[in-house]
Amino acid sequence: MSTSLASPRFAPSVRYTDPDMSPRAIKLAVAAAVALVMVIAIRHYFSAGEVVKRKIAATIEAFEEERLLGVMSSISRGYSDPLGLDFEILGGYLKRAMEDYDDLDVDYVLTRPSVAENEVRVGIEFVIWGRVEGTGGSVVGTRGSVLGSVSEPCSASLLWRKEAPGWRLASTVDLDVPEFREELDSRRQGQF
Repeated sequence: MSTSLASPRFAPSVRYTDPDMSPRAIKLAVAAAVALVMVIAIRHYFSAGEVVKRKIAATIEAFEEERLLGVMSSISRGYSDPLGLDFEILGGYLKRAMEDYDDLDVDYVLTRPSVAENEVRVGIEFVIWGRVEGTGGSVVGTRGSVLGSVSEPCSASLLWRKEAPGWRLASTVDLDVPEFREELDSRRQGQF
């Protein structure tokens, strides 16, 4: 005996509904579930950790586009770190990097942010790529790694604080740059 899919035995089943649930109640339950999912998604999107992650992405984009003011607007005027850098010194280093290199690109990975009241700590591993503009050890016009490498990326622990205008980078708590490890170690020990 052959049975075809068109036979009544394989006909689409009748929609199951609980006899106590009206179509209106089902629609309300679906609407409530969708609203709950939206609230959770919006809360996640506007959470401090997610806002800081987006701020980091925007700051890196400004750096890649060599927009110094775009980068500096993300840094607290009260920036300080264990290496003795402050807002002005950090700005000078960034300006110099933008003058010395073209075609800047940053590959990075962020760790899960740690949120505590008005502070967010986030780890980052990164490699900065660029094309040499001036003289130095490299051939002018060659593109390569500026800081870090794929096998040994730079790493940092960043502290962001909520300020009146929004989230700003307040300090680089820990920094490891393979090319400057010795200098960074001596700075940490106060020998600079």
